Amino acid sequence: MTWNTELYVEKTLMPICKKYRSVINVVKGFLEKRNAICFLQEIPYLSNENWKEHTLYSELNKDFPNAEYDVIYNEGKQIMMTIAIAKKGLITKSYCDCFNSNRTVTVRYKDKNIVITGIHAFNGKDNKNYLESLNSCHSNIILGDFNAGDYEESENRDVFNGILKEYTCICNKNTRRCKYRVTPIDHIFVNMKGVSKYTGCTVHEEIECSDHYPITFDIEYE
Repeated sequence: MTWNTELYVEKTLMPICKKYRSVINVVKGFLEKRNAICFLQEIPYLSNENWKEHTLYSELNKDFPNAEYDVIYNEGKQIMMTIAIAKKGLITKSYCDCFNSNRTVTVRYKDKNIVITGIHAFNGKDNKNYLESLNSCHSNIILGDFNAGDYEESENRDVFNGILKEYTCICNKNTRRCKYRVTPIDHIFVNMKGVSKYTGCTVHEEIECSDHYPITFDIEYE
């Protein structure tokens, strides 16, 4: 799963049990699947109001205790972190992040190391250098909120179409809804070398906890 949760805005989260709890329930349900990994963007460490530790940070640690889950955070924890969550023993930390807003993990599967990078890109016109840098990630799978895509309104459409030439984009669907339209800015890129089977992604439009829909897909390696 990859999902921009929009949980970082402190004032929208009271009471905690409403929006936050809805997100956590979806994530926990997904993680019950075999070999499931969840990448979440805009998970807060610092409050955007008082710059202190966010009220949801401690809640997240309670909901995903170390005895049962591995939760891998950004270095230098931020207002809007990207984190990876899986049941204990499935993921380990990797050190090939391009930017501090990324989160890269290694999965050990059938004696193979599979590297996955979950990203949260910078906004708008300033995204060009970020997108170009993804070529140096050397990940098997790169997913998340690219804030760009192959659509006319994208400031970085040409750059987006030129990145990750060894990869196949298996998600270029509308994934973010705003007041008047939906846009395709969340994507999944897969290096198909060694892949024995994959399913097309599912955009879960029925889940409206965030301004982005969660996206899931299945993939198997030889």
